[in-house]
Amino acid sequence: MRKLFTLLFCGCAAAGLQAQQLPNYSHYPSLLFMSNPAYTGTKSTIDFRLNYRRQWVGFDDAPIEQTIALSSRFWKGKIGAGGMMYKDETGPTRRFMYGFTTAYHLRFPDVELSAGLGIQFNKYTFNSSLLTTHNNQDPAVNSMVNDVDKIVNASGGILLYNDRFHFGLGVQNIPDSHLEFYKDDPNHKAIVNYKQHYYFNVGYNFRYHPDFTWENNMLVNYVVGAPMLIEYNLRVHYREKLMFGGALRLKDSVIPQVGYVYKNRIQLIYSYDFTISRMRSFNSGTHEITLGYRENFGRDKNAYRNFKDFQRQKFRLF
Repeated sequence: MRKLFTLLFCGCAAAGLQAQQLPNYSHYPSLLFMSNPAYTGTKSTIDFRLNYRRQWVGFDDAPIEQTIALSSRFWKGKIGAGGMMYKDETGPTRRFMYGFTTAYHLRFPDVELSAGLGIQFNKYTFNSSLLTTHNNQDPAVNSMVNDVDKIVNASGGILLYNDRFHFGLGVQNIPDSHLEFYKDDPNHKAIVNYKQHYYFNVGYNFRYHPDFTWENNMLVNYVVGAPMLIEYNLRVHYREKLMFGGALRLKDSVIPQVGYVYKNRIQLIYSYDFTISRMRSFNSGTHEITLGYRENFGRDKNAYRNFKDFQRQKFRLF
């Protein structure tokens, strides 16, 4: 499987094939502004997230992703600002990204309209010494040389939301940019194209009982040339402290998850992806952990920091 993976990677790099190029998170409802900058500042508090995802356990050189994200709201609640970093290690490749997002929030009595922009700085490292090829003299691979390239990318999005629902559309990798490896070696030169990623998010929260909040989210991710990703996520919050639920990533995995909020400030979420695709024969699932922290520095620790409640406010989910 290691040989199969590395050969597939080299084929993609050499031919410039299009595929999913950004991380997918099982905890995406907690990391929405990573895919759509219009979500920046919607929590209103200072919101800090750490995320660790180990994908396809048991599969050699499978992706490992580590993410840090911070966002908040300023200027009487009109402007959201945030920053993030993530590192992705997959086989012979290492990707490091850091970026910044901002959003403008136009407030109405019971809803907000938000528009956001982001900029990302990407470093892509290709370590040829980690490759195993069927043919040691493969002309497409220079196993004696490692290479690094960097690009700058941009993102944008819009969002309509309140505490009960959200409806957003975001785009990542807006420029038609690409990475080049072995630029000075015409016999091994390879190009990796960065394609646009379109994210459609919709969510709705409701209660049947005052102690239980049902948080529903759906994500549709479309990349030109790659299969469409569709995921439904359901979380049930007990008194906005204990969370349990699950998600279904269509044709890919079933994802139970559990979480807990400590003193209304610290949140811990864990999930495990049970693979249902053909990949299930080669791995034992995916682990993901998210640690969140929020602080509003306001007089009322249960209130949002920078603006009043929506007209019919019901929920303040972490």
